Amino acid sequence: MLLKYFLYLLLATLSLGQLSRVGDLYTFDLAAVVFVFYGIIYFLFKRNLKVPRYSVLFFIFSLLAGASLLINFYRYGEAEAITAAFYLVRYVTYLLAGLVVYNMLVDKYITRDQLERYFYISALFLCAAGLVQLSVLPDFSILDASLGWDPHKNRVASTFFDPNFLGAYLVAVLTLILGSIFEGKKDRFRVISAVTLLVFIFLTFSRSAWVMLAVVIFVFGLLKKRKLLLLGLLLAFLAYFLVPRVQTRLSGITDPADSARFRLVSWKNALQISRDNLFTGIGFNAYRYAQKDYGFLTIDNISTRSGAGADSSILFVLATTGIFGMLIYVSALAFPFIDSIFSKRKYRLVIITLLPALMLESLFINSLFYPQIMFIMYAVIFSSSLDI
Repeated sequence: MLLKYFLYLLLATLSLGQLSRVGDLYTFDLAAVVFVFYGIIYFLFKRNLKVPRYSVLFFIFSLLAGASLLINFYRYGEAEAITAAFYLVRYVTYLLAGLVVYNMLVDKYITRDQLERYFYISALFLCAAGLVQLSVLPDFSILDASLGWDPHKNRVASTFFDPNFLGAYLVAVLTLILGSIFEGKKDRFRVISAVTLLVFIFLTFSRSAWVMLAVVIFVFGLLKKRKLLLLGLLLAFLAYFLVPRVQTRLSGITDPADSARFRLVSWKNALQISRDNLFTGIGFNAYRYAQKDYGFLTIDNISTRSGAGADSSILFVLATTGIFGMLIYVSALAFPFIDSIFSKRKYRLVIITLLPALMLESLFINSLFYPQIMFIMYAVIFSSSLDI
């Protein structure tokens, strides 16, 4: 089936990350548009397009995001407003990609096990690419500063070129693997994949990814196997005392020169913008232009990639879509979590574990709007409403 091949193409290009960039375009965005366009037309033609109930609030949020951009259109130049609008189109595209995956599962074009294995393979590819990156480009500070990359050194960033987003994606996939294992699917491939991802999550030296992993281990340990809590504590203890860099990363939180300080500044800036635009926001993904107007971006950081977003997905939503947009978005994430607590569906454990882990991790980086994470998040959330 052609749609399945488009899914393969999308996952492959998403896994290529920054290597898939051609000029100002990413081939994974183009692959997502093709996948969504063909998938929606296909299921509409069959008169069998289904909308998962977990998606409704996300689509309402999309409408509010669009309204916030229209309301604030006058504040920006035509080129800036159009650029922001394209980012809204990108968001809706990945939202619809999750809907297409849901319909593929409903019509049994793919199984849940197959979908999960696609993500496993994607994550393992990223681990392999991470080894190559450590050999070829261990120090990102040698790159031209105008490219906007943070100067990560001796950290696995793989094709994402960012260890924090990579770590979040690997933890999300690890959550799927652990969910399958605790369902009784404890085969060699899953166990080896889980161990491999665990090692590479550690090698990202991403504190936000470690926090996300800690939540995953805690929830699985609390709900399924208490020994996992002891194992997690033992591994954390050994890592801290046997690997000096772990101590450096953790103690660096109080270092004024550490990235944690810049994160606090980012939160402060986002809160100031939010207070001044509490009801309408400043327009979805017009955040870079708002920061420029507020004087938060200087000649030194205006080209950085972080300038386009806040170091918190929730604060980013609050600043760009206002209080109502934030409430709808948070409710959209809370609904499947709360519903899964009281359901008996097979996938409930993954949702109960993944969503709080992602939400906590997204307080430190804008991960909930990162394409690779958006795709796996919406594919998993929407498919979790099926008892398969």
